[in-house]
Amino acid sequence: MEHATTITNMLQAKDPDPASITIQEAFGLPSQMTTQGFKPGHPLVPAKNPNYIWAPSLVKDIIEWLGAPVPDPLWVTGPTGCGKTEMLVQLGAALNLPTVIVSAKKSTELEDILGKVTLQNGNTVFVPGLLPHAYRKGFFIVFDEVDGYPPEVMMGCHRMLEKKPVVLDDGTIFMPAQRVLIAASANTRGDGDGGDLYAATNIFNLATLNRFEKWEMDYPDPDVEAAIIKRYHPTLDPRVIDAMVKTAKDIRTALLQGHCPGPISVRDLIRWGSKLQISGNRTDVKPVYHSFDKAFGNGVNRHVRSVLHKFVQTHFNIPAPVL
Repeated sequence: MEHATTITNMLQAKDPDPASITIQEAFGLPSQMTTQGFKPGHPLVPAKNPNYIWAPSLVKDIIEWLGAPVPDPLWVTGPTGCGKTEMLVQLGAALNLPTVIVSAKKSTELEDILGKVTLQNGNTVFVPGLLPHAYRKGFFIVFDEVDGYPPEVMMGCHRMLEKKPVVLDDGTIFMPAQRVLIAASANTRGDGDGGDLYAATNIFNLATLNRFEKWEMDYPDPDVEAAIIKRYHPTLDPRVIDAMVKTAKDIRTALLQGHCPGPISVRDLIRWGSKLQISGNRTDVKPVYHSFDKAFGNGVNRHVRSVLHKFVQTHFNIPAPVL
């Protein structure tokens, strides 16, 4: 009931007023160029992450995308934990865009996101979902981990991706707002390129993929990744942060070479820094390795972990523990 009340309140919220926002205000970069956004206050606007750092090249891509008369939907591909979804959420926060994040699973059906027939006061009624409302209002629509969706669900959204009228099961027609931003985050391109690492992802019809502008993200550049860790852990020694970032680079290279079963993400590094600060004074363990294992190393087998410990040893110059 609480969830339903929250959705009702959001549907009834006053539409936000359009506003021009400078690039400096939105992304913290030194530019007085403006882009279209809204005045703050709508309950669907995401909270700003004060620790988020915008890469200038990414902001340029965003400005180009927003500058189109009718921006195409985005399909943002990248490895797990590189910041795809967070980037889209923070874009909503930066421009005060009411944002609807649509998450799905293998069992999701089209009616789960567009609306479904429910029983109310003994009568069957069709209740539209939040997604058609967002489409009609011109909110920012984000399909999170879209390559985990059943392909037929996204095929059912083709009209929405094309910014055309959408007809629901009860005959209700939702017209698109004059400007609707749609984006999707994914670990793969939707064409089966995930291999064993992303085995649970789906292959999509070319008719679906053709409706998206394609972006590719990777982990941040070392200086940006170091700055992110510093934001979260301002008292952490810069030399420690530098060693963490270099270790992460080696692990990601090992993944590409087939020597590691998974990548180390930005959130793993943030967690490593947190655990290291907590356990830094312990003498019963080696804090650097103990914190690394809690953040990432314990997720792989002992043989792989011993190899990863060698990367840590290289950059921290602290002998690795015997496993």
